[in-house]
Amino acid sequence: MSQYRLAFHLTLACVIFAAIVWTAQGLAPRAPIAAPARVRAGAVAVLALVIVQIYLGALVSGLRAGLIYNTWPLIDGGLVPEGARLFFYSPLWRNVFENTLTVQFDHRMAAYALALLAVLHAADVARTLRGGAALTAALALASAVILQAALGIATLIHQAPLALALLHQAMAIVVLAIAVVHAERLERRAARVGEAAGETVLRHEEHAT
Repeated sequence: MSQYRLAFHLTLACVIFAAIVWTAQGLAPRAPIAAPARVRAGAVAVLALVIVQIYLGALVSGLRAGLIYNTWPLIDGGLVPEGARLFFYSPLWRNVFENTLTVQFDHRMAAYALALLAVLHAADVARTLRGGAALTAALALASAVILQAALGIATLIHQAPLALALLHQAMAIVVLAIAVVHAERLERRAARVGEAAGETVLRHEEHAT
């Protein structure tokens, strides 16, 4: 199967899955969570990067790039491969989708970025909200991302055995689900807090008149 079709099909399926989970979450009654815009943006950024990482993982799978460069943390003998090998094809954009070294390197770098962002977001939630459901979800998300990264490393080092590869893919959906639930809670609660505040102001104005 073409890595282009595989990546598009998987990513579209994940976006649909995320939309369903987001909508289902919106139907569940919960107490509002008042969170700063920075915290809400952090949750959405983690969710977006999870979807990007799933797309990159599909490219790796489509090219069978997990069967080569089976060392970590080095790849092709270094932390960063030579530019001439990363950008072997012309035009340059083809390397992002067709060069097995570049595709695997991008997947690794996105994994590092995602793990760092998830941990920083959890720390921001802990410092800002100091507990509650939002912190629990942020910690769960950071833990799931780190576990997923560890599974990815194990899958790579062992040259993608079927059991590990399937577990790695399944864990990606778990990470996506947690990220969606966390982001939706912060976004929806923020909106409802604003609506409640507006209704309170209107009631005060009506009483005053």
